[in-house]
Order: sequence, then C-alpha cells, then structure tokens
Amino acid sequence: MEYTEISAYPITGGAITTWAPTAPIEVWRPDDRALSFDHEAHLSGEGDGSWIGSVMWVPLPHDGGAVRRTLRAWIARHEVLRTTVRPDDEGGWRRETCHPGDVDVAVLDRAVLDREAVLDRLLATFARVRPTAWPHVLFATVEPDAPAPAAAAEDAGFFLAFGADHSVMDAYSQLLWFEEMVALYRRALAGDTDRELARLDVGSHVDFAAFDRRLGQLVTEHDASVEVWSGFLDRAAADGSGPTFPPYPDPLLAEQDGAGSSYQQSFSVPVLGSGGARALNDWSRSLGTGLQSVAIAALARAVQEQTGVDQLDVVLPMHTRHEPRYAGSVGWYVGLSPLHLDLNEAASLTDLVRRTHRSVNAVKHLASRPFARIAQLLGVVDVPRFVVSYVDVRHVPGATHWHDWQARTLRSAAPDAAEVYFWIIRDADGLNVSARCPAGAAAAERMEELMTAYHRILARAAAQARTDERASA
Repeated sequence: MEYTEISAYPITGGAITTWAPTAPIEVWRPDDRALSFDHEAHLSGEGDGSWIGSVMWVPLPHDGGAVRRTLRAWIARHEVLRTTVRPDDEGGWRRETCHPGDVDVAVLDRAVLDREAVLDRLLATFARVRPTAWPHVLFATVEPDAPAPAAAAEDAGFFLAFGADHSVMDAYSQLLWFEEMVALYRRALAGDTDRELARLDVGSHVDFAAFDRRLGQLVTEHDASVEVWSGFLDRAAADGSGPTFPPYPDPLLAEQDGAGSSYQQSFSVPVLGSGGARALNDWSRSLGTGLQSVAIAALARAVQEQTGVDQLDVVLPMHTRHEPRYAGSVGWYVGLSPLHLDLNEAASLTDLVRRTHRSVNAVKHLASRPFARIAQLLGVVDVPRFVVSYVDVRHVPGATHWHDWQARTLRSAAPDAAEVYFWIIRDADGLNVSARCPAGAAAAERMEELMTAYHRILARAAAQARTDERASA
C-alpha cells in the first residue's frame, strides 16, 4: 500500500464525473457535542486546498444511479461526514449536524478528458474541500477510455476517488473506504434499499470528539504529559527561543535548497519483501519487541549514518481507536507521541531495536492526550517537522483485494517547508516507505541515499535473522 499523490496514480483519461454531498440549509440542527482540541486547532491553522483521500479501480460496470446511492449510503453510515462547524458569537465554533436521510449526492460536473486533464480536474475538485465549509468530502468517478488496468480482475469497471478534509478523516479511515465502497456498490447494483445500505453499527467520531475534549480539559500544566512534551520540544530550541519541534538533522533534507518550488517532493519505495519482513518479525519477537521497533530503529540507524547524530527526536503518530466501537468508524483518531532515541554507543542493531522498543513503550500512552491542548498550555505554535509513522495494514478489511482494486491512499501536495515525513507501511508485500521532504535536487539525492541505506540495513538484518533461524533449527 502506497501513500502518495494522485499524480503518481495510473489513472486513464475518460468520462469523469465529480460528485458532492448536498443537504438543504433547514435540515442542519445545533449539536452541543464539543469539538476536539485537534479539530479546533485544525480550523485555525490549516490552509485551503489541503486534503487526504483514496482512489481505486472498482471491477464492476459503471451505473450512475448505483454510484449515487453508494456514496449517499457511506455518508449516512458515518455521522462525522454529516456534521460541520459554524462561527459562534464569541469568535469560536459551534457544531451542526443533520440526519442520515437528509443528505443526498449530486453531480457537480461531467466531461470527457485525457489523462492529464483528468488529473487536473481531480486536483481542482478535491482542493475545494475546506475545514470550515460542508461538505468536507468530494468524489469523482472516471470511466476509462483505455483498456482496464492490468491488475484489474475484470474488464468492466471504473475509477472511484475521494478527497476529504483531515477534520473528518485519518489514514485508517482512508483504508477502510476501499472494502466499504465495493461492498456497498455491489449491494446497490443488486437492489438493496437505501435503508439497508445505510445500516451500520459503529461508533461516531462526533461522540469520540466530545469525549476527547473532556479528556483534554483535564490536562493542566502540571500533567506528566506536558512535562514530557516540554522537555522534548525544549531540546530542539538550542537558542532558547521557546518550545519548538525538532527538524530533520540533515539541512539538505530539512531546508529548501534554492530550487524555488512551492511544493514538497514525494517518494515511495519498497524497502523489504514479504519474506524479509516475516524474518525480521520473527527475530523481533525473539527479542521481546515487534517489527515496529525494528522498522523505526533501522531508519534511525540510517539517519545516524547519514548525519552522524547520536540523539534523535521524532514525532510518532499513533491511533486512538482503543474502543471496539470505533474500529470501523470514519474519523480522525490519531494522537502524537514525542519519541527520543539514544543512538550513542549503540553497538548493534539488536541493541538499538531494544532501546527503540523501550522508548516507544515509554511514550505511546501520551498519544491519548490531545496534543493541541498540550500545545495550548506550552504556548507552542510550531507544527511537527520530523515525523515517522508505522502502520501494519495487513488485517484491514479488504486488504487481500487491494492489488486487484489498484487501491492507493492519497494526500495533497504540501507547501514547501522544513518538514520531513516518513510513512512506513507493512502490507502483504513487505515494508514500503512513503516520504515527503522539501523540493530540490540536493534533497532528492539525500533522500535516495537514505532510502538505499535503509534498505541495506533491513535486508542485512533479515538475512542474518534467516541464518540464525536455520542454525537453531
């Protein structure tokens, strides 16, 4: 599974239709459930045109009526897609929500375009989503003018994509969408009623947000989580300017090199096959850790080789879907943990894996504390600049079909800034790394060197793990 930009997706030209949820103004009702601290911060800090989404090949005949009913059912099933915010009289925000039956889906535009024009239309459409204006999600279908993709299981089919504002969506929601869309569309073609399609017993992110708000209000400046974050951020502010996020330690990656681009550049690289991932997973279990610790430790070692640092501070996103009712829910269920890694005197990767495991365990609980509230208490206005995310997606519903569906999760292009993000994804094919960093030839060369080193470290560890396993057999 790749986390990439739509420009890297093998979509064809064809008949493109863009779609938008609709609801009359009179159906919106005041909702006293509070916004989460993260949502509130997102409203004040997120620029227009930023979105996340997904795209796939649906291996079934295109039927406009069934598409409309499928999209309408998805919105009905997830309350977060039927809620929005309005300015209140005190300069803040208040929530409004509508009932499932009050939402419809309508065509925005239709055209027959070549591939480049299709990409432009998709980008222009999804850039219209806003955190402050409903709908917070828009859709597109493309009936191809070329043969079906090689990975498609059937000749008949079409591309389906969406772009959404982050306030209603996280990466796991993007992954859940594939299976839910295909299942709903099959049922719509088969004649299931709208009531049947809309039925889903999952928790609402709106309820979670209200709980998260109450939890955040309990956090004070004396909370242990605030002290940990304060120390983490202060280490990055060597000039005493106040709490700030640590940058990537290589200036050629963390700063634009003068190329003048207004957007960051993206990379997506397979770094280890499925056999190697299994070998490393077994090895990590023998150490009492897990593959997450190996993946992060190996990346830290690659960074150390490249930059010579002996201490590394990164932000680690972690899910907050701890209640079973939220497992299949669409919403923003992600917290942040401050991860400090001591690389000094790490004699072996084994030692570094164990250190990483201990360090992650020491801070992972902090993801349940809303960072936006902690930032408020610390006076932090900076944003994370060096982020490493690890996700195992092998058991997400529908994952075994992703190849046939050409499923990809998407993000919009990011404005150029001193930010370096890594998304390490374990799927059935092994380990893949998606990354973004500032634009420029120098940064691209450094990123390619880093990915080469990362692959080498992982492959060498996997080979050693296999050797040790054979020796002990």
